[in-house]
Amino acid sequence: MSKMKSWEEMQINDMLVIETIRKSSSDTIYFKDKDSRFIWNNYEHARQLGADSPDEVTGKTDFDFFPPDFAQKARDTELEIMRTGKPVLNILEELPIDEDNSKYYSASKYPLYDKNNQIVGTWGISRDITETKKLEKELERSYHKMERLARVDDLSGLYNRRYFYETLEKYASLYEKRSDGSTFALLVADVDDMTNVNDLHGQQNGDIVLRSVADLCVSNVRTEDTCFRTGGDEFAIVLLDTDKISAVGIAKKLVEQVANEPIILDGKREKVTISVGLAMFDNNEPDLSDLLSRAERKLNKSKREGKNKISF
Repeated sequence: MSKMKSWEEMQINDMLVIETIRKSSSDTIYFKDKDSRFIWNNYEHARQLGADSPDEVTGKTDFDFFPPDFAQKARDTELEIMRTGKPVLNILEELPIDEDNSKYYSASKYPLYDKNNQIVGTWGISRDITETKKLEKELERSYHKMERLARVDDLSGLYNRRYFYETLEKYASLYEKRSDGSTFALLVADVDDMTNVNDLHGQQNGDIVLRSVADLCVSNVRTEDTCFRTGGDEFAIVLLDTDKISAVGIAKKLVEQVANEPIILDGKREKVTISVGLAMFDNNEPDLSDLLSRAERKLNKSKREGKNKISF
């Protein structure tokens, strides 16, 4: 009699545990047959599916509640689990809500065995990690923003001096290995008489000049080229996959464009010019200090010979 009572107590305790899990668990728990039809769900899972109670879900499948792609992916996973007998742990499930939002779940799925140790379905448990994923994405966006800010000059919006050197090193390494003869050009430029601009019109107007020149640099080069502000009134442009003739043409166009675009300073249209030096990267002598030195010498030549020009 005591053994019978003990067995009955165990049965009652088991039912109590199961019912407690069913009602109180904040994770979703579900069991499915071989056709992926729900045979048991807890209340949290029913709520996730928009049902008032688990009974409303029994006999239905994911296709009754989720988008076809999401449901089919779940079905494929369950078929594989039943085929291999191996669980799938801690997978990330993304459920699209609308064009801009999704729900995210961390899910683990297991084979469901009967008393004869035969696989008769699957069961799984998942946790809503949407808020965690949102935080991760926000942190990632913040990281990329900080990374970009570390590379960008605040005033001009162009890449800064540090990133200029990083870019040169990257392209030097890339083009040094090329055997097709392709190379890149380096333009360095100064705004002519920038000291006079600041003295006559003030630092604020000087900043307007720098931003205007920066905008013209970007608008007069190709999308594959990169513009930098490397100092006070100093700029640089890296022109990829170009020969000297093409590079000179781009530089001349930029010099002419700056000279032909008056800038409003203190209510007056003022002419601003730049001087440019050009040097081609030499695959056979990939010395960046030499490349920079040659470009600077050509820039100084433009300054000596009257400014508002390019030397190459």
